[in-house]
Amino acid sequence: MKIYIVGMPGSGKSYLGRKLAQSLKLQFMDLDELIEVHEKKLIRTIILENGELYFRELEQKILHQTKQKNKFIISCGGGTPTFYDNMEWMKKNGIVLWLHTPLEIIHERILKNITRRPLFIGLSKEEISNKLEEISKKRNPFYKKSNITIEINKQNKLSLSSVIQHVIKYSKKINQ
Repeated sequence: MKIYIVGMPGSGKSYLGRKLAQSLKLQFMDLDELIEVHEKKLIRTIILENGELYFRELEQKILHQTKQKNKFIISCGGGTPTFYDNMEWMKKNGIVLWLHTPLEIIHERILKNITRRPLFIGLSKEEISNKLEEISKKRNPFYKKSNITIEINKQNKLSLSSVIQHVIKYSKKINQ
């Protein structure tokens, strides 16, 4: 089983990935962390020094290396599915799960921990909200291609058992 988790920055992909991996007894990986280990630099430094194109090519290379692994869950960067053929590749090589979190919840999370989100540093609350809307409009058509969509409700609740049921149900469907 290979599960690729996609969604907006701050949607909870890494949190869900860790919890899901623990419950299903699978290895958890974070694509951004794999890239940082490979380059021995933070993502923001990689982009500043080499540009976004270099980063996106590197991201695809590291993503494709996961084909050699089995039984894992990987949290992808928010933009991963929107570049090259990444979304189609992930669907061909595993299950893609979209963590669809309301923008209001993501906005709150970003405000609480802005230093971890360099894309939003220096922006006002309103500018963050506008940027989230803009990013969402661009990326949602890609996210909607996912095999499974998990909706986070307005109360910021996520039922892990419900997510596991969705994954098992989908796995059975594709293995018939």
